[in-house]
Amino acid sequence: MKRSVLVIIILLSVGLRGVALSWLDYDMVLAPWSWLATDNPAALVTYQPADSSQRLVADAAVGMVTGHGHLAPLEASPHEWNVKGTARAVFRSSSRVVMRGGMDYHHRWGSDACGSVWMEPGQMPFDIVEYTDSTRGNIRQERYGLNGAVGVSVGRGLSLGGRFAYASGSSTKQKDPRHTNSLMELDVRAGVMWQHSGWVVGAAYLLRRFTEAVQFRTYGRTDRTYGYLVDFGATYGRSETTDGKGYTSSDNEKPLLDMRHGLAIEAGYHRGIYSVGGEWRWHHRTGHYGVQSPSFVDFNKHHADRWSLAGWLQRSTADNLFKINFNWTHENLRDYERTYAIVSRGGVSDIEYFDDRLSGKRQSYSYMVGLQAHWGIERSLAAWQVRVQMDYSNDDVTSVVYPYYRLQRVHATSVSADVVRSWLVAGDRVWSLVAGALWSRGGGTPAADSTFGTPADGNTPPALLTETLMRRHEWLVAPRLGASLGVRHSFPVGKHVRIYADARYGYTHAWNIEYCRGNHRHRASLAVGCQF
Repeated sequence: MKRSVLVIIILLSVGLRGVALSWLDYDMVLAPWSWLATDNPAALVTYQPADSSQRLVADAAVGMVTGHGHLAPLEASPHEWNVKGTARAVFRSSSRVVMRGGMDYHHRWGSDACGSVWMEPGQMPFDIVEYTDSTRGNIRQERYGLNGAVGVSVGRGLSLGGRFAYASGSSTKQKDPRHTNSLMELDVRAGVMWQHSGWVVGAAYLLRRFTEAVQFRTYGRTDRTYGYLVDFGATYGRSETTDGKGYTSSDNEKPLLDMRHGLAIEAGYHRGIYSVGGEWRWHHRTGHYGVQSPSFVDFNKHHADRWSLAGWLQRSTADNLFKINFNWTHENLRDYERTYAIVSRGGVSDIEYFDDRLSGKRQSYSYMVGLQAHWGIERSLAAWQVRVQMDYSNDDVTSVVYPYYRLQRVHATSVSADVVRSWLVAGDRVWSLVAGALWSRGGGTPAADSTFGTPADGNTPPALLTETLMRRHEWLVAPRLGASLGVRHSFPVGKHVRIYADARYGYTHAWNIEYCRGNHRHRASLAVGCQF
């Protein structure tokens, strides 16, 4: 199916063009149009092709990424592979209408996997973690994505836009205790933008619905009990077994629903070769874990507010592009465990809920500052490209199993740099060499445990996984260095298509490792694709 869609896109692109390609690199064609990176689909109308061959710019590729080594997040496999296919395009169909879309497919599998049961644990309000390393096994994941957007100029500098994105996925762990996951995500945006005398202002409404459902199973030995930690943060929570009636019971599939409503506001100014712009975003998210039904328990609910501010300062000429980017993000998350009782009335069992109890809260901050420099640009290909970026993140976590609680504070700083040197040689062939470097380190307090008062007799202490806690902490804060090298080659096929191949290798090494099972990670990728 995806192959046939790609063939249709290529044929349409050939039919739309009457001249040969005047551009050599997809990303460089779009690099000057910073408004395309905002959340407002109405900003698509800011894209102005340099010539008729840039009315439609598209890229499609298939490839594989593989990683090996134990210096990885807890949910990653020490040996994993990811086959992926992507297609993306921007098309100015008329003086008033610009469209953008894409699709992607990922198939990931790994060996010796353990840790979180979620496909995307980083955005979950709480985690569920296997209780022991002895249950490691193979894991397979698939994910599909499709998105499309349109921006329409309606006159007098006013434009309207809409975007729709859909993603689905599945995951299976192939060793007891087993879990199968299904994921669905919808992302809808609607925006308006106004341009006048170099000024740009806009606003957009954002809606996202995310669901990941998990089903716990045990197919092997029935005389063995498997355990999970329901982690409210900082590897602190309550323990459960596969034959229990809680978060990890196997009696039914349990979905985690996350709904987000948001607003984005944009403003900017451009004059001549200079432009400056920014976007403020706010999201309010709510959700729950479990089934809202009289017959099944709704275990957990959460809410959060997320603010972010992003902006850029840019200088763009025919043969040079310089851009400074920055981003600030803050999220305040609250997670609550529901208290309930199963009540029988007239032979019918019903679930009665009482006051919710705070189980976790997280304050997260992140900052990013980046610099991009592209010079020697010819036919949308830069002879030199340099990117430098610095990131800082800070997480303050409080986990509660009343009257016990744990505090954690973790911060990390990283600096990365990439350099690309490209040569245009005879026959419109392009060779590019890529080199990258990374430095990172962090610090903080992995755990500080206390109580709100003297625990009463009969209070069950929280479950702890100290080795898992320290392994996660080391992954976040251990000092490390990384380096990468790559080569890319592209060549024309006829007048309307360019074929390319891209190969890269990276290595990361960390110091002061005590709990992680290794101190390094290898990463290699190979991709082939076409631009049209």
